[in-house]
Amino acid sequence: MKLNPSEIKGFNYQPSNGTTGLELWMNFNPSLIEHEIALGVKYFPRMNAIRFWLSYDAYNRNPVQFMNNFETALSIFNKFNLQIMPVLFNRWHNAELDYGGIYIDGLLGYIGDLAKQQEKQNKYLQNVIGEHANDPRIFCWDLCNEPNPVYHIPELARIEMDWLKRLYLTAKEHTSIPITIGSHAGCHVATLEPISDWLSIHPYLTVDTPENREKFKTMLDEYVEVACKAKKPLIATETCWGSLSGQERVENGRFTLSELKKRNIGWLVYLLHHSLIADAHRPEYGPVGAPGNLSFIEADGSLRPGHDFFNDY
Repeated sequence: MKLNPSEIKGFNYQPSNGTTGLELWMNFNPSLIEHEIALGVKYFPRMNAIRFWLSYDAYNRNPVQFMNNFETALSIFNKFNLQIMPVLFNRWHNAELDYGGIYIDGLLGYIGDLAKQQEKQNKYLQNVIGEHANDPRIFCWDLCNEPNPVYHIPELARIEMDWLKRLYLTAKEHTSIPITIGSHAGCHVATLEPISDWLSIHPYLTVDTPENREKFKTMLDEYVEVACKAKKPLIATETCWGSLSGQERVENGRFTLSELKKRNIGWLVYLLHHSLIADAHRPEYGPVGAPGNLSFIEADGSLRPGHDFFNDY
């Protein structure tokens, strides 16, 4: 049975054995994924969904193997009764440890023939979505993680938005499953509303002061207002700002989830398990950026202290 957006209580998941999306998929390890998801279900028995990032780059290298691995991943998640939101493209980039994905110079046509790139992207959508057009294991497709169609340079904003519109229209030809776009805090959800069946937000904020708490509440209220006006579901596909301090992270997470729950907004918290990707580990595993450590489960498989707060909401 498909979950309603407000019923979603889950996590983003990145396997622990790689630093980029390409590396994770080229070194696809189903036994590792099953082990880490099993830990998630053990620690968070009420979780019911996973947002799982795909890799367009890995697909281009070996489409058949990629599709087989994707099916394997879906089967693992389904074994644990978890519904899935696959992320098809990525536009989030990180100065400490970049994840990879689509870059602005590619959208501008600076790295090869632009028409050929568009054809390849369309083929990717046709194959990945088309083979799972009505897959009951998938509750929503995330077309792109954190695009940036709000540049101060209007021409860049137009180019990115045109790219997203093309992807959305292509995807809609191949599935009846809802499509969303994971928007970051700098991109107001209203910008992406016309090309989103569900509205997707990433409400991140440190809530260590009364002023920031009020700012966070106002931000959520504005998102709810946009969703009500558009008459579309609203979901937080990333949330709960991180910290190297477990106590700070727990306090932030409790406030965040309590405010989302008050507004009947479902969530996919970032991030279930320690990983070598950016912002998902302690400093001994690599560079750490502004969010600190966003993971809930440690590298050794133990629950990060206090992070069972997820179960209270």
